[in-house]
Formats: sequence, structure tokens, C-alpha cells
Amino acid sequence: MSLQPTFVDVMRHGEPEGSCPDGGTILRGSIDHVLTPKGWKQAEQRIMSVTGNLFSSRLGPNNLEANNLEAGANCWDVVITSPLRRCSEFATALVKNSTTTLFIKDPWRELDYGDWEGLSTQKIWQDSPEIMEKMWQAPLEFCAPNGEPVKEFSQRINHAWNSLLSEFQGKRILLVCHGGVMRVLLQQLLLMSPEGMNRFAIPYAAMTRFRVDHSQSSGNIQHWPSLISHASDEIKPEPKSRVDV
Repeated sequence: MSLQPTFVDVMRHGEPEGSCPDGGTILRGSIDHVLTPKGWKQAEQRIMSVTGNLFSSRLGPNNLEANNLEAGANCWDVVITSPLRRCSEFATALVKNSTTTLFIKDPWRELDYGDWEGLSTQKIWQDSPEIMEKMWQAPLEFCAPNGEPVKEFSQRINHAWNSLLSEFQGKRILLVCHGGVMRVLLQQLLLMSPEGMNRFAIPYAAMTRFRVDHSQSSGNIQHWPSLISHASDEIKPEPKSRVDV
């Protein structure tokens, strides 16, 4: 019996509130920040680049044009999102008035950085360089103070991925999640060494597309993922004068 392939688009959320004013990186983890207007536009434009649909220039969950959102969302059978608001609020707006089903799944939340949550990576490098070096050189041995071990995080994401394929095999899926989640997925599905997870550029609203083929033998289904594309270009919303035309 021929098994239909599964297509999974994995998208990082747009820019959240609480970002460093100097453009630096903070470890946000489980902090539940919402998207900025810029972040909404970044996510919107990424969807537009994939679906080819024109969205309203007005920002926010209540101002996006319903007909265009419906057309965009209907490119997928299922939208799955992390429960954190920087992901779930956009995903909810995307499927509103569409026929696409939304699932909010807790296992897709970001790594919990414990005592480091909300701190800039620049400050952490200054205060704890030896721990940060471990995050780069041996990420599966890394754990922020009072945080979630990366090894357990990696296992959580692996289980979530297998559950996704089991539940939605043969579907077109949009997964709205986090940078850390995407790094782990890329490392696992491309069979890279663990330190490879830190070698990807994953800016806000980056999107990675996987095709997963399936084979069946003796009643067991095997999954064979392949990378179709990795859109890591930084989404920069157009100037207001152009958007409003």
C-alpha cells in the first residue's frame, strides 16, 4: 500500500516584546512574551511568501484581513503551535475563519533557561563563559542554572515529532514554534552531531520545510524525512509608506 507523504512547515515566531534594545539576543525560554507589531508583520510576511496571499497591512490578531488569513491557513490541513503566546496568538489568528484545525501542544514549548531567563547572552558570556562554551561545544551536556537540561529538551522534541507524524501522517502541517525547537529538529532529522544544532541561522519568522516519506514493513511504519528548504533570511517589514499603499 502506498503511503502519502507528510509535509511539515516549521516556522519560528516573530519578534516578541522584551527584546534587547541594542538588537542583542536574550534567553527568553518559557517567559510568555507576546509579539510586537513588528513581530506580527514578520510572521505575516513569512506566511505570505509561502502561500502567495496578500495580507492586510494592519497589524495584530484582530486587524488581519479575515479572507486573506483564511486563504493562507487553508494551505495546510493542520496548524500546530507551542502554547506560548508569541506562537499561539498568531497561529490562532491565522486559522480564524478558515477550515484548518488548530492544535496547541505543550511539548513544542521552548527550552526553559531557569535562572538565565530574560538575560542577554552578552551578559551570560561575561559572567559564565565556561558554561556558555559547553552550550556550544557539547550542547547535550548543557543545562542553565535551575533550567531544563538540553538532553531532556531534545528527547521531548523527538517524542513530539514522532507523535506529530503518528497523528497527522499524510497531512500538510504548519508548526509554529521556537528557535531552540527548530535547531533540535534540524540536528535530529539531518542526522548531525549534537553540536551542529548551534550552526543554523534561525531569525524571527524563519521557516523550514520537511517532506516525510513513509514505508511499512511487518506492520511497522518507518519515517524518512528530507529537507526541502530552509528560509533563514531575516524578514524586515516594509516601510510604512510602502505598506499603506
